[in-house]
Amino acid sequence: MFVSVGYLIIAAYQWYRNRVRHSMVHRYISSSLRLGSVIVQRVSPLTQAVDVKQSLCNSKLVEKIGYLGVTELFNDDEISISQTVPKVQVNLDKWTAYYKDIGHAKLTAEDREVVVLLESLRPADVETFAEQQSHVSLNKSFHILDHGHPVAWNTGPPFGIVMQCSESDFLTLCLSFIDNAIIMEEDLQVNRIISIQTKGKAANLVNSDLREVTTVEDASSQWSNESMADSVSLANHEAMEMSSQDWEGVEAENEVDMNNSNIEDMDIVMGESGSGEIMFDPNDFSMVPPSVDSNEKYSKPPNIVVYCGKKDATRKFESLKQVLYQCVHNDCYVIYHLKHDEVHTVPWAENTALLVLTEENLYDQNDDIICRYFEKGGRLISFGSNVDANFVPRRELYKGPGIRIVNFEEHKNIALLCGRYSYMMDTNRLDIKVKGLATDNKEQTVVVEVSQNVAEQAPAGKAILSQVLLDQDPTDVALNQDEFNQLKKYNPTRFQILTLMLTSMGIRCEQVSQPELSPCFLLTNDQANKVRFINGLASQLKSGFLKSTSVSLQFFPRLMSEVTVTPSVLPVVTDKMENLKYFNIDEYWDNLTTTKLGNVVLYTDVVPSTMPLLDGLMYSEPKSVGLIAIAGRQTQGQGRGGNSWLSPEGCAMFSLHVRIELENSLGWAVSYLQHITSLAVVESVRTLPGYENVDLRLKWPNDIYYSDKMKLGGVVVKSSLMGGACDAIIGCGFNVSNTNPTICINDIIKLYNKEHNTSLPMLTKEKLLARTVNLIEEFIKDFQLNGRTGFCKKYYQRWLHGNHQVQLDTEGDQVFTVQGVDEYGYLEIKSKDGGKTISVQPDGNSYDMMRNLIHMKTH
Repeated sequence: MFVSVGYLIIAAYQWYRNRVRHSMVHRYISSSLRLGSVIVQRVSPLTQAVDVKQSLCNSKLVEKIGYLGVTELFNDDEISISQTVPKVQVNLDKWTAYYKDIGHAKLTAEDREVVVLLESLRPADVETFAEQQSHVSLNKSFHILDHGHPVAWNTGPPFGIVMQCSESDFLTLCLSFIDNAIIMEEDLQVNRIISIQTKGKAANLVNSDLREVTTVEDASSQWSNESMADSVSLANHEAMEMSSQDWEGVEAENEVDMNNSNIEDMDIVMGESGSGEIMFDPNDFSMVPPSVDSNEKYSKPPNIVVYCGKKDATRKFESLKQVLYQCVHNDCYVIYHLKHDEVHTVPWAENTALLVLTEENLYDQNDDIICRYFEKGGRLISFGSNVDANFVPRRELYKGPGIRIVNFEEHKNIALLCGRYSYMMDTNRLDIKVKGLATDNKEQTVVVEVSQNVAEQAPAGKAILSQVLLDQDPTDVALNQDEFNQLKKYNPTRFQILTLMLTSMGIRCEQVSQPELSPCFLLTNDQANKVRFINGLASQLKSGFLKSTSVSLQFFPRLMSEVTVTPSVLPVVTDKMENLKYFNIDEYWDNLTTTKLGNVVLYTDVVPSTMPLLDGLMYSEPKSVGLIAIAGRQTQGQGRGGNSWLSPEGCAMFSLHVRIELENSLGWAVSYLQHITSLAVVESVRTLPGYENVDLRLKWPNDIYYSDKMKLGGVVVKSSLMGGACDAIIGCGFNVSNTNPTICINDIIKLYNKEHNTSLPMLTKEKLLARTVNLIEEFIKDFQLNGRTGFCKKYYQRWLHGNHQVQLDTEGDQVFTVQGVDEYGYLEIKSKDGGKTISVQPDGNSYDMMRNLIHMKTH
């Protein structure tokens, strides 16, 4: 009896404790919900401390937040409730929308809408988690679909679900979360709930007429964990984009109603039946490829489908996809990975404009499917695949791939990676025509075009069979430095030949339109610097405008929809940062250690050039502020002498304002700024532990080089004198991770790792850009204090010209020896007989290392 009474007392105490707890939570959430975001999350039993701001900054599901006030409202060592002001924001542009009719709960006119983000993770022990969920009583369980309307999802970890619900349902959701009573019918555990605001629009992967959800059971099963947890392959994309009438020729042992099925049903159709029978019969290849020559309008872009075999297929595909996207018209095609097990099971030929094969060995009768695709009018490019033997006889010449000299149309004597075979042109087949496109230096045919002989109205299959392995990245296949140098030298030609092949297959490869210009954001890691900068500008602004010769800046506290960006007017947002597409500002701040330079950033994703952005700002800049303009991409990047500088994603590009007092030693030798900057780029890599011997060098006057082989960056400096000081804008661009079409720093690191059996990590443009600015400030201070001697010692360690014998194009056949850089930063050369010394200024003159010739500027 006493035991029973004890149980009753304990039960009563627990009931009372939960009642008080619920009441407190209810009060805190209700009072905070309308002021900002409410965040409810579990507290680790080990730490019991929650850094909400840091965890939000680290979350991939929410927008990066510059200024965020966080107040902890409740913490009982199990659950923490916090309030943030302003509201946490989620950009849905990269999320996927749920079907419109999936939700159960609908808001009424009286309900106040709350948008909720559920962050979820897979539990470490799924079985224990499932067991715990099974013990939740039905009257206490909270099924998400019963109290909200799901809007979008994002793949994890962490998995994200955005849903709409009423204020009362949000309170119920939070209380159920506290009681571990949330039911999702998935192997996912909610670990945080946030009330949010959203922007953007989630992508719709399913046609609105694909299916209808008519029952509660159908909706529950559709909202499956697989939709969030699995990556989207070609099969998933095709399944979601096809309407029911597209499925002719696809047979399943168990009939599936495509107008009323769930995602699991779709996977059954796209994969194999329970008995393991193939669902897609190659003899019934009814998915006819689209005609690339027709003017037919497609409901979605035609596909370029890439097959990479069984082994290491994902990495191969990602590498080749980047190459193809640099050749084809990006707005016209979607590039998909055709996985090995999808060749037989997915009707991939429908809407495929081109099939690309990159794997030598084909298994499981895949060549039968590919030949059927060709016979139905399909187009394909094969890079060394054994499917070639189905069309043209081959002769084995070598034991493996190697570098050969290739002639392809007007491209002569090009060193490219080639396979083992050559093609024999004496085929006796009447159903195809064969034409040689390229030969090697032994006159062996290494690329052929095969076209189908068909009736005039029928679609004709076409294939390019290539033993020239243009799909292979030089950084992956080069075995030593000589091979790497040879392949990289002809890498631009590799792209040109690949583009010619794609064009001959009907693929549009014309230059795409420039990316759309984007607004600029004023960023700083110290609010005081931002205030000083804006106050310094106040007297120069007229109605928010700061006008200059080439581009005017218009300042706004936040971005507004009616604001437009033009080449002559650039909006600058001072208070509210949007998502930065091409730059991680946090990583930049983490690596910046300067006292001044680069501490105030003007960042824009896409801009014609960063150089003009600082024209009207540099004279208004406070002494404690170091202004830098950074771009993700430039559409009209400028090099020295007005040369164009290609500025793709992965290239570090910036313009930096530097003020030099004329009274110090650098003030009389401003030309040294370009040498200081180029050395800073090289040293940003070579002063990192482990990277000391990565072969980055300097070419006079302002180029950053890989060894003496290829340029990967440059510097241009504009300066003006005013009030006893020189105001200079340093423009710099260098390739960090854009491996194509030439070379980048990460290519050189990969080569170094391969040759020295090391595993140095790849570097980011944010890290190297910040380290470059650090070193520019360090070199300038040292130069001003100690003169040029110490700097020149470092500079000569990295430059390519020590004691080189050169000629001037203005001095006939006379030979000069490079002495170094003189007191003004000019190249000093001395005649071989010692009778003549000449200083060559950087402006307008260039150094041709291949011919050891200096081209002098003509006045």
